[in-house]
Amino acid sequence: MASSKRVLLGITGSIAAYRSLDIARLLRQEGHDIQMVATRSALRFFPRLNGEVFTGHPVYSDLFDAMGGGVRHIELADKSQIILIAPASADFIAKLALGLADDLLSTICLAATCPIVIAPAMEEKMYFHPAIQEHLKTLRARRVQEIPPEKGPLASGKEGVGRLPSPERILEAIQPSLNVSDAWSGIRVLVSAGPTYEPIDPVRFLGNRSSGKMGYALAREALSRGAAVTLVTGPTNIPPPVGARVFQIETAREMEENMHREFPSHDLCIMAAAVGDYRISSPTISKRKKDGKDWEILLCENPDILSGLSQKKKKGQFLVGFAAETEMEIPLLIGKATHKGVDILLANDVSRSGIGFSSDNNDLTLVTPSGEVLALGHDSKQVLAGRALDEIWNRWKPTAPNQVPKHE
Repeated sequence: MASSKRVLLGITGSIAAYRSLDIARLLRQEGHDIQMVATRSALRFFPRLNGEVFTGHPVYSDLFDAMGGGVRHIELADKSQIILIAPASADFIAKLALGLADDLLSTICLAATCPIVIAPAMEEKMYFHPAIQEHLKTLRARRVQEIPPEKGPLASGKEGVGRLPSPERILEAIQPSLNVSDAWSGIRVLVSAGPTYEPIDPVRFLGNRSSGKMGYALAREALSRGAAVTLVTGPTNIPPPVGARVFQIETAREMEENMHREFPSHDLCIMAAAVGDYRISSPTISKRKKDGKDWEILLCENPDILSGLSQKKKKGQFLVGFAAETEMEIPLLIGKATHKGVDILLANDVSRSGIGFSSDNNDLTLVTPSGEVLALGHDSKQVLAGRALDEIWNRWKPTAPNQVPKHE
């Protein structure tokens, strides 16, 4: 069980507000202290008394009530270790993005320094409205994390995207934030994940089978240890880790640009993305139509991002690479670690069934340029992420726990 956290559960004006009771129940079962704050509209759908029984605390709503002589929104913001707004209505998402603060919940969010997570719930047309999508983009840039809505029956009786995720899915999404320790406090970790896509024409691309699961697992594990995490990710179907700063890219050159920009300000870099080795020399502007003839496409090499980062590495920085192989030849892996200029290379055999691309499991082997070889074993990617970070820490050995290595 995770150590107890103080969770502020915000409830806004959605018909899904009643499901906040199940979210509170699950969080209480995990041992967390839950403080509910409801907007005025939420109280039309949410049973306030039930919430107080479920949590053992008053359900606050009024901004102007006194709170033991203090300022209510400041005290609640300061006491919260994570703010979860579930459901988050279209109105509240807009308010949060614009920095408006005209009720208790919005003022708490404006005053908070802890992670904020939102779980939208609304009709599909509302969720995909350009204004809401723009507001969500703004919030992501501010490191507010979204747990995307699910597809299912909506209040209108229609089927569509906009249903509040299940309480179990919400708990799973915020679990890394609830498990945070301070072992890596002050350490800045940069992780790349997922595939890259190279356009052939407006509808076709050259890509690979990477799911991004290993890179996301490493990002979640670093977050759970208290690190500040930046994730540069190719296209995946995985919700961004709560608390991470996320940059979404598609091509290898976009990956290169983002990694080189972020690398100097980070202490540890883990290059877990499966970057395509080649791109299309001249993508066509319009879709090529079938004409009964063969189509020859010229490929050119993409930049070697990992080697490029190693040339920029400063004293105190630690660089980790990944190698997806179909033949695990240790001498070649050691040579690759040396050639790439990494401190550690983590390799896996993607030709084996049940591990590697798209699987929840993996089998990692750690090698170093000095010739050290260590099998991390066959396990879930999340478990292996923990083992990998343990081995990285043991070999990196920053100046002291909770102290950022010097690499000015």
